[in-house]
Amino acid sequence: MNRADEELRQRVQECWQRDAAAEVPAFDDVWKRAEDRFAGSRRQYARLAAVALALGLIAVVIGVRPTVEESPYIEMAELLNSTYWAAPSDVLLPQRDFDIYEELPDLFEST
Repeated sequence: MNRADEELRQRVQECWQRDAAAEVPAFDDVWKRAEDRFAGSRRQYARLAAVALALGLIAVVIGVRPTVEESPYIEMAELLNSTYWAAPSDVLLPQRDFDIYEELPDLFEST
């Protein structure tokens, strides 16, 4: 057990010496590199936003077409054909051959 402890102590000491010999970059250098990476990503997002804006403007310009000016007058036939209304319960009523509103029967007059 004593020999294993000695080997462990030697390996830990070697690792510490190796880490101490390794050059640790200065904080300012690490900070500068981080700022440069951040500025690069911001430029990339700015370019992407500019491209998206340009594509949106092109889509709007292509999508806008001149419209044909329609007549300001309303034609009666077109109005009557477009304003037909039927009650939802009309399908429940039986079909008849006459329109009761236009063909009213004559009633007897009493004297």
